[in-house]
Amino acid sequence: MISFVLFLSLLSLMTNNMIIWWSVFLMMTVVFIFLNKNVKSYSSLINYFVIQESLGLLFLLMNFGIFQFFIIMMKIGVAPLHFWIFSITNNIFSYNLMWFLTFQKLPFLLILVQIFWLSGLMLLFFGLMICYLQMFSLKNYKNLLVLSSTESFNWIIMGVFMSLINSVYLFIYYMILMVMLINKFSKSSSNWLNWETILVFLNMPFSVTFFVKIFSLSEIFKFNTIMMLFMLMMMFLSALTFSYWLINMSVKFYDKNQM
Repeated sequence: MISFVLFLSLLSLMTNNMIIWWSVFLMMTVVFIFLNKNVKSYSSLINYFVIQESLGLLFLLMNFGIFQFFIIMMKIGVAPLHFWIFSITNNIFSYNLMWFLTFQKLPFLLILVQIFWLSGLMLLFFGLMICYLQMFSLKNYKNLLVLSSTESFNWIIMGVFMSLINSVYLFIYYMILMVMLINKFSKSSSNWLNWETILVFLNMPFSVTFFVKIFSLSEIFKFNTIMMLFMLMMMFLSALTFSYWLINMSVKFYDKNQM
């Protein structure tokens, strides 16, 4: 399946034909349904199919202006157009969750690069603010994990606007680490958490999201220094939101088998 997705990604990068792009969208939907059919999470599959195919139809019909840019962002689940992803992730676990947050986004990212809209950078900044504010209201660990992944992906797309090669490298790094981590951090439907999860997603130095954000910030620094200072302040806000995990782990004794 990974080889097939890499082939679709290469195909979407080699052409700018709308019909071929739409075919790639359709094949990615089929791949996701094929991978999740054994889990019997039918509500997630129906939601995903309806959302993706409706957006795919709009992509074909509204092939003018900046509408396609917004449609692709919504298909990927980039903040602030990410609210639909929770209806999918609530019923998928382990490797299927990892796939949804990484490989499923790869062909869409390469298409977004080809039709990017520079003013969309401000929309991505707004999306980060929405993510941080939403983290304060979430209590489910799995949703916080998904939201953290969405936020990191926003940083990667902002890097795409500045430097394509650096961002492709960052995405590959992010994808490989998510493959190793998410399967461990979402073992079951219970709100399962440990100290490794906290240290990884708390933006600790030399952790997963730390490098993604530092490299993206270094690219933004070339573009706008005031924006970089604002982003550093936002990273501090991110640490505050994940301190919810830190407090829970500090004051309660957790058993893996029971809440």
